[in-house]
Amino acid sequence: MKERDYMLRGFVLTLAVVVGVALFALIPPFELFGMHFAKVSLLEDIVGEEQVVEYSADIERLEHELATLEPCIEEVEAEQVEPLPSIRKEWIYEREGEAVRRVPRSEEVMPDMSLPIVAIEDFDTLEVSRFDRFVDKLASGEAARIAFLGDSFVEGDILTSDLRSELQQIFGGRGVGFVACDIPFATVRRTIRRTSSGWSAYSVMKPKSAPEELRDKFFVSGYLARGGAGARTQWSVTDAFETLDSVGRARIILLSEADSRVELSLSDTLRYEVELEADSRLREIYVEAPITDLAIKVVEGDVLCYGVSLEGDSGVMIDNFSVRSNNGHAIFGTGAHINRQIDELLGYDLVVLQYGLNIMQAERRNYSKYRDQLRDMIAYAERCFPNAAIMVMGVSDRWVRDTQGEGYKPIGTVDALSQYQRAAADSCGAAFWNTAEAMAALGGMPKFVANGWAAKDYTHINFRGGRALAEALAAAIRKPVYDLLAEREEMVRVEEERKAREAWAREQARIASIEAQMAAVAAIVDSLDMGEWSVVEQNGVEE
Repeated sequence: MKERDYMLRGFVLTLAVVVGVALFALIPPFELFGMHFAKVSLLEDIVGEEQVVEYSADIERLEHELATLEPCIEEVEAEQVEPLPSIRKEWIYEREGEAVRRVPRSEEVMPDMSLPIVAIEDFDTLEVSRFDRFVDKLASGEAARIAFLGDSFVEGDILTSDLRSELQQIFGGRGVGFVACDIPFATVRRTIRRTSSGWSAYSVMKPKSAPEELRDKFFVSGYLARGGAGARTQWSVTDAFETLDSVGRARIILLSEADSRVELSLSDTLRYEVELEADSRLREIYVEAPITDLAIKVVEGDVLCYGVSLEGDSGVMIDNFSVRSNNGHAIFGTGAHINRQIDELLGYDLVVLQYGLNIMQAERRNYSKYRDQLRDMIAYAERCFPNAAIMVMGVSDRWVRDTQGEGYKPIGTVDALSQYQRAAADSCGAAFWNTAEAMAALGGMPKFVANGWAAKDYTHINFRGGRALAEALAAAIRKPVYDLLAEREEMVRVEEERKAREAWAREQARIASIEAQMAAVAAIVDSLDMGEWSVVEQNGVEE
């Protein structure tokens, strides 16, 4: 009998431990007395899976990396040599000439003024801010590129796919933009199809999985892939949006620090081998042709492939750089020299920082530590992308389960976190867009869930919700472009009216001059004594 009691007690104790572990695993990260407590995951410790790394700002390392990079760039520019190796391969079937820049008209850009528009706040104090320059590019019909850095909120091209589509339809442009070569987990994007094999893929969130010599080579995309002979990736465009089904060029970005050779194939028919000489800098393989399918395969050597940009030769390009579980701190784990070199190749005009959802906690009002970290993120992005405007995208609306019932209630901290994010943007001279306010104008999270725009966790939007929010953000971008175009068109109208008035005045003066000359002639004629000159013929005799 006593032995049975021990067995029962052992079973109960074991069950209690299992339940306890499960309950601990459900507790989100939190802070207490200034100490940070991470989420408990004993299972990962048991199986040896690497924990997600929490980075901190290392501005000293940033400055050191850029200091070693910038003299090289200055030296290369002084020699007037191409800064980064670019291998061009043109498969041209029919070329209709160079791209013609098309300046949009204000009525094409004007958002629906009957709907509430949450304006983008620009805190830059320069006479012409970097965000002003971005707006000017759109208004002038120039190519403009956006890097959209975010977490799982925009994973799978949620929000960015619809934002890209709308802006490309208004301002021109084609293609999905940058797509990683390979990533260390399965995912699906309806805006691109990717099949890959033979690569060792790494995430910036788990850098210890990567060889030590690669840990400072991450791009803000968050992923990199290393492959030897046989590693292959194929990218295929989709028709999910009308500006995606074909593109005119591709730009593959890779690193080969030893001699290697890769093969490119277009639509599984045209093939071309590229010899890559050893180089410590990134390089671009530039392909110009109508592209629906493009593949790269390592034939010989060892190659580090970042990805490809599928794009047109004008208009807007938006690169989705979503990294799940990232609060934005992972930017500190990226290589500043890598970011700067890719920026030199692709040229970013706007960098969006969409973070904060993962650190929001119920009823918490003080996010000063996150504000300070966000300031460092902005500073890091500014140094990596010196020509780009930086825009902080405020945290989205979120509700949590009501412990008193079965319904949901506001988390009670969205406004507080948004204000800390806004303060960080303000102090750094960056731009800010209040996402929660835009969602509130659309009915808030309850309306999103009711419309099927968000999951029933009242936290994550889906593609339909992303479309609604993308339309709101697109309207916020279009409004200053519309204002600038309307101002320019008004200036043109006023100038044309001035020229028309001057032309009319000149014409009136010319007419008045002719009339005056005619009047003078008439006066001379009238002043003559016609009698002295008259000739009278009478009976054939002149008198």
